[in-house]
Amino acid sequence: MRGLLAQAICDRGTTPLALGIGHFTALNEVNLTVAAGEKIVLCGPSGSGKSTLIRCINHIEKHDAGRIVVDGIELSDRMTDVNGIRREVGMVFQSFNLFPHLSVVENCMLAPMKVRGLSRQEARERAIGLLRKVRIHDQASKYPGQLSGGQQQRVAIARALCMQPKIMLFDEPTSALDPEMVKEVLDTMVELAKDGMTMVCVTHEMGFAREIADRVVFMDRGSIVEEADPETFFRAPRTERARDFLGQIIH
Repeated sequence: MRGLLAQAICDRGTTPLALGIGHFTALNEVNLTVAAGEKIVLCGPSGSGKSTLIRCINHIEKHDAGRIVVDGIELSDRMTDVNGIRREVGMVFQSFNLFPHLSVVENCMLAPMKVRGLSRQEARERAIGLLRKVRIHDQASKYPGQLSGGQQQRVAIARALCMQPKIMLFDEPTSALDPEMVKEVLDTMVELAKDGMTMVCVTHEMGFAREIADRVVFMDRGSIVEEADPETFFRAPRTERARDFLGQIIH
């Protein structure tokens, strides 16, 4: 049985995970568990709470109620070392967020040196190895501005992997890319999934979801409406809301 890695939970007798922003309910009664090695795809319409949920897992957003547990550590505990949790959680955003004044390899070396305490040589060896893994090691000496969007996103993935995280969170990593660049990023994510990385991915790339997901979680209006394995979800979604959503994005 795979170990439990992350939870956004509603235990019996406790309050479900919730987050409000002003008068808007961003998350409402969310109950989700992610096992080590599992691949979860979050999908749903814009504003349904997908990105907010994974930002809560990394404690970028703070929830108002409920419990979040990552690798056995509860984030709602005031004594929690949030930076310690973030060392174990890699995150890739829609925008690449690379440091423009650092080369590709320096972008990847910085956090392992500053946070993990690696020597410059150790950090460089790790960075080059992971840049090779995402098939962009030949661009190591270039600066982000010299790369295409797809190349920059692969660097962002390598940079996150350099911290050797226990779980990777992806927030629509292909949404800012030109169509011809999407495949190279998705191919990188597929290889990562096949290597056994625990992943929670927010995406509208349904072909990708079919290929790598253990579970597809459909959200709407801040809540989880349904979740199922990809074959069941795409062939026979239980709810009318999910059927409407799939009818709009799958032609």
